[in-house]
Amino acid sequence: MIGPLFRLSSKGVVEARFDTSGALINRYGVRPDGGVIMVYVGGSSKVVDIFTPDGIRGSSAELERPPTPFFPSQLAVFRSGEMLIAGLQYNPGYKASAAIYDPIGRLVKQLALDGDAEIEHAIEVGNGKDNRARQQHIGAIDTSVAIAGDDGLVYLMRATSPAVVYAISAAGEVARKITVSPPGGTGSPQFGLRVSKNRLVVQFRRNCDSTVDSASCRSSMYAVVDATTGKELAAYEADREVAGPMMCYAPDPDRFFTFEQQSGAVLDIVQAEPK
Repeated sequence: MIGPLFRLSSKGVVEARFDTSGALINRYGVRPDGGVIMVYVGGSSKVVDIFTPDGIRGSSAELERPPTPFFPSQLAVFRSGEMLIAGLQYNPGYKASAAIYDPIGRLVKQLALDGDAEIEHAIEVGNGKDNRARQQHIGAIDTSVAIAGDDGLVYLMRATSPAVVYAISAAGEVARKITVSPPGGTGSPQFGLRVSKNRLVVQFRRNCDSTVDSASCRSSMYAVVDATTGKELAAYEADREVAGPMMCYAPDPDRFFTFEQQSGAVLDIVQAEPK
């Protein structure tokens, strides 16, 4: 599902509309000035389109081909303008990859994260044996999340359980590796990943095998850790009515903002605070 993409003010007012038609995937990176980037494909080339803060599609940057080509699934923009783009190589085999590009698309560095080899091995071992487990390992890379922190680093999460989050600099160096366990010990990471004031939040979905009460499975949990040390600071489980996708997070005190689908096409933003 491709766009459009909207930027909202703190009051819920639409500030800009980004026409993302033609984009390769519905993934985007937010630029420091409030604009966004999205990836497009033309033949064998991958192009990043750069949108201005008012939603106008401006310049484009063709990405230099990395030594190991991959399908881009995660995008984030550093404060300095460099871009982290990560994804999965599908053929031959399944390989994880991430690369740093400068603002005009030149390759700065391709990264090999230390935990990716273990995931790749699990995918290879599961080939033809346990397809469900194999797909979960593929999804751990393919449904990862990358987001720029307010400390100048980009945080890339591998959607394993426990989740593994890499804090990466614009030069392509891994500053920290943080393991985040789901509250209660069980749960699968969702797309929710936020960093604010040295606090890192990962949203998890409660694992549930109930065939009788499926509603009991629709529960979101939030793990809050110190973004510099990985120390657990807090853990929450949301009420069902505010257990949708996380929009943003604000600390001091902890507050979570989620999307809630009302009847028809109405979409509300719900603010939740711990009881």
